[in-house]
Amino acid sequence: MGEGQKEGQKGEGPGPEIVGVWPAAVWIIVGAGHYLNDPDHFAGWKGALYFVLGTGVVALVGGIAGLSARRTVAGIQERLLKEVRHRRDWASWWVALGLRGLVGLGEAVLVTLLALWVVAMLG
Repeated sequence: MGEGQKEGQKGEGPGPEIVGVWPAAVWIIVGAGHYLNDPDHFAGWKGALYFVLGTGVVALVGGIAGLSARRTVAGIQERLLKEVRHRRDWASWWVALGLRGLVGLGEAVLVTLLALWVVAMLG
């Protein structure tokens, strides 16, 4: 096995996690809620634009932004852990879980606001 293949297996580059399933799911849920409230609002090209094109764009852009945010938070956590505890334990696990939750919540809020703005623009 060559060096290039070994580096690709370490997970240093973007992999399947680059597609943001979480932001795309939030996008679809917000759109579905508006569709159930007013189905005529998404008639024809508006529905196709929102659900087909919008979901793909949000999945890609949200995935890249989410991956960057998760890597940044993980890097900050590792530096803090080295300075304070020098090893992993239950407390560091809970902190990591809380930070991941905050990043996910931030993504969901931003995608929801973007979806509401797009729905208003299509209006």
